Amino acid sequence: MKKNFSNKLVGQIGENLVVAELGRRCVIATTFSGNVPDIDVLAYKDGVSIPIQVKTVKKGNLSVDAKDYLEIEFEGDKQIVKGKNRDIDRGIIFVIVYIGKNLGDEEFYICTKGNIQDLIFKNHSKYLAKNKGVRPKNPKSTHCSYNKGDLVKYINNWKLLT
Repeated sequence: MKKNFSNKLVGQIGENLVVAELGRRCVIATTFSGNVPDIDVLAYKDGVSIPIQVKTVKKGNLSVDAKDYLEIEFEGDKQIVKGKNRDIDRGIIFVIVYIGKNLGDEEFYICTKGNIQDLIFKNHSKYLAKNKGVRPKNPKSTHCSYNKGDLVKYINNWKLLT
């Protein structure tokens, strides 16, 4: 049976694009190829090490499980967002890479895991409010997505790293 490596390839491309861009900015960086939880790239400059989480998108939105970021309780099928998960390291740097068809077409959005948590809190709460707390197709799903429009203020925000 043939294996489909397309998701792994997309992640590999994104991580290596981040390392290359950091190199252009005189920052030493290396990938961990999925072997370290929450850290895809480790950057180093001026005696400071910076762990980075890379999310790569070829097309469409980014999807997460809102339970990884939020405290969610259920009353039957109704979801109630009680707040943000306090076990998250809100300072971890996130680089979201939208890869294009050709080299040089990529877009980088740089923020913190805390920024992503805030975004998921907003998006998931808004979606639940619109549907009176019950997801229409699968009430138990805690899937949440975000897109470029949600990230626009973080485009090329490399100063967060340097």
